[in-house]
Amino acid sequence: MRTALSFFLFTSAFVTASCAPSTPVDNRAADAAALQATDQQWSATAATHDLAGTLAFYADDAVLLAPNAPIAKDQKSIRETWAGLLAPNTSVSWKVSKAEVAKTGDLGYLYGTYEVSINDAKGGPSARDVGKFVEIWKKQPDGKWKCIVDTFNSDLPVPAPPKPKK
Repeated sequence: MRTALSFFLFTSAFVTASCAPSTPVDNRAADAAALQATDQQWSATAATHDLAGTLAFYADDAVLLAPNAPIAKDQKSIRETWAGLLAPNTSVSWKVSKAEVAKTGDLGYLYGTYEVSINDAKGGPSARDVGKFVEIWKKQPDGKWKCIVDTFNSDLPVPAPPKPKK
């Protein structure tokens, strides 16, 4: 009887343990590192003025919230914004300060700083902007990260309005 009871208790414990929900592996640190590496590739691609390559980092349903412009809600308007940023005589780069991924492993965000320089083709003074950005990324079914929300804004003060003529 003891043997049967011991067998029953062992079997019950085994079945209960094997039916209990398993704890998912926490891959957040590795996912955040992969996400940051992907973003570094994105910045490097933009630095080469590769418009198609730069746009490839966006999901099909991405939005771009550029300063002083309406929300770019489709690929065409995102392309138009980037075409201006990647025009000749420009330099664009950014660097991540923090990357974090949700426990579920399917969403992540980054924030950091950027720099844009535009050289005057006629030899005049160049324009420079520095600021910050936030990106929200979603892991796609193929395991690749794609940006779904991208926004940035300047650290520079708004220029003073021109003085009225007297």
